[in-house]
Parts: sequence; C-alpha cells; structure tokens
Amino acid sequence: MTFSYSKLKKAAFLLLALPTLVFAVGFLRWWVALPVAALLAFAYIWSIRKEHQTEDEEEYQLYLRPWQLLVLLGIVTLWCILSGLGNLYYQSSDWGARNAIFRDLIRYRWPVIYDVSDTALVYYIAFWLPAALFGKLAAAMGADLGHAFAVGNAALLVWSIVNMLLIVLLVLLYVRAHSVKRFVITLAIFIGFGGLDIIGALCHRAFGVTIPYHLEWWTAYQYTSMTACLGWVFNQAIPAWLTVICFLHEKRLHNYAFLIVLCAAFAPLPCIGLAVYMLAILAVRAVRACREKRVADLLKEVLTPQNLIAAVALLPIWLIYYMSNLAVSADRGTLISSPDRLALALLLAASAIAVAATVLLYRKKREWQYAAVLAGTLLLLAVWSNFNLEVNRKYLCALLVESAAYLALLAFDYRKTLLYRVAFFSAVFCPLFSVGTAFDFCMRASIPTMFILMILCMEFLFRHEDAITLRREIAVEKRVPRVICLLLIAVLLIGSVTAMREFFTGFYAIVTEGKFNVVNDHIYTYNRTFEGAREGAALNFTAANYEQTAFFRFFAKS
Repeated sequence: MTFSYSKLKKAAFLLLALPTLVFAVGFLRWWVALPVAALLAFAYIWSIRKEHQTEDEEEYQLYLRPWQLLVLLGIVTLWCILSGLGNLYYQSSDWGARNAIFRDLIRYRWPVIYDVSDTALVYYIAFWLPAALFGKLAAAMGADLGHAFAVGNAALLVWSIVNMLLIVLLVLLYVRAHSVKRFVITLAIFIGFGGLDIIGALCHRAFGVTIPYHLEWWTAYQYTSMTACLGWVFNQAIPAWLTVICFLHEKRLHNYAFLIVLCAAFAPLPCIGLAVYMLAILAVRAVRACREKRVADLLKEVLTPQNLIAAVALLPIWLIYYMSNLAVSADRGTLISSPDRLALALLLAASAIAVAATVLLYRKKREWQYAAVLAGTLLLLAVWSNFNLEVNRKYLCALLVESAAYLALLAFDYRKTLLYRVAFFSAVFCPLFSVGTAFDFCMRASIPTMFILMILCMEFLFRHEDAITLRREIAVEKRVPRVICLLLIAVLLIGSVTAMREFFTGFYAIVTEGKFNVVNDHIYTYNRTFEGAREGAALNFTAANYEQTAFFRFFAKS
C-alpha cells in the first residue's frame, strides 16, 4: 500500500479537529456551537486542499507491504495496551486522575458539574471526548456505569490506536523508511527514545539515593521519554506528536495557526513548546520577505482562512474554558526565586544579543557562528550559577543527561539548520520556566523538542547508513560520520533503558498482583470532597465558583 502526506493529512487533521467539534456540540450553547462547528468544518476543508507543487517539490510516496502494516498495527496495539489504555494492563499512578475524568465524562451530562463539591470539570479533556460518546451511548441504551465505562475504554483504546498508527505512518513517511531495515529501526527508536535517565539515576545511587521505579524521577527537570509519555500523559502526548509530525511535513505556513490551536485543545503546554518552532520559522521567513520585498506573499501565506478561523474563533473558546480552571486562576507561586528571576532576565537579554550576533555572523558567512553562540550560552549559564548553585547543579545535570548527548552528536549534520537551533535553545531554556508549584512546564512543553530530536536521530542514521553498514575500508570523509553514528546508537540504547524500566514496572506489578489489569482507579470521581492527604487533589481538574466565570456564564450549556 502506498502512502503520501497529502493522503494521510486528511485523516490527521480530522483526528485533531474532531474533539473540538464534539466539544462545541456537547458543551456550548446552540447559538455558539453552530457557528463554531460550521467554521471548524470550513477551516478543515481549506486546510486539506492540495497545494500547488513545483517539479522540485514532487511528493514522496512510501510503500509498505501488507505484512508491514499488520506488524505495525500489532506493535502499536500492544504498545497502547502496555501503557494502560483500555484498562487491560498495569496503569501508572497518573491513571487515577485520568480514569476519574473519563468516567465523569461518561456519567454526567456535559459540561460536567459536580453537585457535591459545587465545582465544574475543567481540564485538557479533548482527547477523551470522542471515546466518551460511546460510553454515553451505552449508558443511554441501558448499560450500568461499569459496563458503560468498559465500552468507553474499549473506544478509547481504538481511538488511541488509530491516532498512534497515523503518527507512526507519518514518521515513517517523513524519514523515508522505504526499506524493511529502516522500518524496523524507526519503530525501535520511536518506542525506546528517551534521555539517559539511567545515568542520572546511577549517579544518585552512588550518593545513597534509591533508584526510583520511574527512572525519570531522578530529577525534577524531566524530559519525558516516548513510552513514559504514552503511559502517563497519553491525552497530551498523542495529539502533540500528531501535531508535531504534521508540522514537520508542512512546507508552507498555510496551516500553522490551525494546527497549533487544534493542539491547544488537547495539550496547552506542548502547544507552547511547538509554537516556538513555528514562530522561529515565521521570523526567518519575515526577515527574508522584507529583504526580498515579498511581504505581501508572506501575508497571503499566513493569513489563510483556516489560520484566521483558528485564531479568531476557535482559540478564544478554549482559552476562556481553560481560564476558569482553579490551577490557572489560583496564585500558586513560582519555582524561580527572585535572584533566579534576575539571572533569568539577564540570561534572556544576553541570549537576544547572542541571536543578533548569530545573524550578523551568518550574513558574513562565518563558519564558527554556532560555536560562538554555544560558548556564549555556556558562559551565561555559568553566570546564572552564581545566583543559586543548588538549583543550577540540578539543572545542568538534567540538561547533560537528558538532551546534551543528542544535541552534541546531531550538531555534526544539523548545526546550521533552524530546526536544530530551536531544539537546542528549547532544551536549554525550557527548564528555566515553571507553572505553579510543579515542573509540569518543563515535562510537557519539552514533548515537541524530544519528538523532533528523535526524528533527527532517525534521519541522521539513515543519511549515513552506508557509513555504518560498509564492512570494507571506508573513505576518509565517512570515518567521522561512522564514529558519530556508532556513538549515537550507543546513546539511543542507553536511553532505551527508561522505556524498558517502564515495561518492567508494569510486568512486576502484574506478577505481584496476580492479574493483568492492575487498574489505577483510586480517585474514581471528582464529585466528592477530598480531605487529609488527598486535599487539593481536584485542584488541577476542577473550577470553583464556575458560575462567575465567563465560559459558564455566556458560552456553556446551562
């Protein structure tokens, strides 16, 4: 079977847009829902229109044999089940909240209002909505809550498999995995990709700190691996991955705003991480357009109907909905102290100077421009360390273990590309920001960067495939790429320990419990009052005084 981006794009954009449509019909008043649904449909139609291509832009076609599709379906299905989807296997601790959210979406009418706690469910619920409809349908046909929840989980598993299958197909297409060897390598890297968490955990073990069952807990500055994302925050990771791979395939800016707003419906923090890449591309294109006096062409490319509809009609709805959440409206403090904020301000200001210097060096065609920026960044980090040595030690350790190895090796080929440079600065600066009293921003906003680094690793290995496979004496110019490829393979293998640890944790749990479905359902519902150790458990997921918020006063169904 042959695949191309123009064919897969229709399905990908549909999967991203469908939850927003369900939200509009299920949560909004009819006079708001109808125009939003109509505008969304219009934007979708415009977004999948075939763009004019020149002869140099002939679309790449990927051919997969039937057995490859069956293997792909089997691996994706098994990966989803082992991550806890479908409630058929072990589930991580985060599943307690996610099962409660999904059950409440099935059990209560939309929007979900809790009479016991007098709050409303306000969270990143978009990914659950299509599957929740099947649970509601089962309940409407007379099924009790338990059976309706089971139907909903079966639908959620199928929904997740369809999304993941499409993501992997788009990844195979992007890296041009046309051979069986590339097909296998791509799947292996996707499932196993992650930071070198085992090294950080072992270093901590040397100082008497127990290795955590979830390896990425060795540090607060977490860059979550692929398998951990699927097992802990699937509702954000899956749509974020789908959005990022579509972004990488897009050759023009016609759908950027549309994609980013659809992603915001599922995962606001990963959306921010991806927006940095889009803004960087837009900035470079804007400078080029001004230089070539083609600003009108750029505006025509950006101000498309789908982008305008997303920015003007869709984004405000989701923003108003999320702004009614307690976690957003409450004053929860910050992880960065006053001295650190001063250092951060200096860091960002100096970084702007470094970027300007990079542009100047680029215009003068100096080969050492990237080295200058790298040295300047390291110098700025050294200055920052004088403000808070303990925080900076943890930050630098996390940076070295999580992403530095990949960035250093990939620099050989990609140091002059915009995608790599944005990934570099994203990896460096993302941990410096925080939301509330947790490190969620770093963990979730880094999802696009980790995905892009994974893609670059695949591309690098495939680009230098001949340097690895040749057994005879290789040419001098291929010796350095060969060494780098071997080092990159070693780094990927070390990083895969994180995924193997996740799988082992699930296996150990089912052996200990004596059953496969070690379901984490300790919260059950948010229609309750949390006291004692669980006090505040609903903070991230509910809105108090919701009647006073703009969303529930003017837009939500009564």
